[in-house]
Amino acid sequence: MTSTYSPVDIKSRRLALKQQRQLKIIQACWRFLFVSSLMGVLIWVTLLSKLVLRQPQQVEIEGNQYLSSEAIKGMVQETTSQSILTLTSAEIREILQNQAPIEQVTVNRELYPPRVSIAVTEHQPVALTVPNPRGIHPQEKGYLAANGTWMPAESYRSDAFTPPPLKVIGYQPQYQLQWTKIYPQFQALPMTIHTVNWQDPTNLILETELGQVHLGGNMETLPKQLQVLAKLKNLPQKQPLNQMRYINLKNPDFIVIELVSE
Repeated sequence: MTSTYSPVDIKSRRLALKQQRQLKIIQACWRFLFVSSLMGVLIWVTLLSKLVLRQPQQVEIEGNQYLSSEAIKGMVQETTSQSILTLTSAEIREILQNQAPIEQVTVNRELYPPRVSIAVTEHQPVALTVPNPRGIHPQEKGYLAANGTWMPAESYRSDAFTPPPLKVIGYQPQYQLQWTKIYPQFQALPMTIHTVNWQDPTNLILETELGQVHLGGNMETLPKQLQVLAKLKNLPQKQPLNQMRYINLKNPDFIVIELVSE
């Protein structure tokens, strides 16, 4: 039996075969794209695993004069478990400026070999903090910057660091805002302050060249108290220092000098 096809049937069969070929081509292209994408993801994951900061040597510190490189690296440890591609300069800058007496941070990153170079400009420590022996949770010995940032003593390099002469006893983190306000006033005082005793928050005590000065706990009156104290610079000419226990300026309108009992 001989089959005959009309021109319309032949045209329809040709069109169907053409569509089948096009479908196979499209399917082959999709398979190629899928396999290529999968291989690309695998390569990318493998690459990322090699671009992770795993060793402290991969972090270089520049410009630090007081803080040790180890102390600065320790602050960015929380970022070293991530890919270097995910570490933004802003993240590293925020970590360091929030946790250390550092004013400026510049971060340069290299992809291969993975490396981070951190250039810092430090705040100079202005005071040595001494723990309050009577405190419930005394803060350990350390150093304080003018902006109130505190760092433990072991964070500073002994070969390049001279401890400041000013001591602060009983400093606590919650005093940071107060410190940023009162320290410039201490600097402007025309006499030497040796110690700031903060053991009792209701009575700030200064050890000065005139001896002890009791200021109380009202920081709002401190500017006036220090103005009065500055006027007492020549007090030793009228009253021998060895006869005074302390100067009471809790009320700056009434100067009280407590004398040594005979």
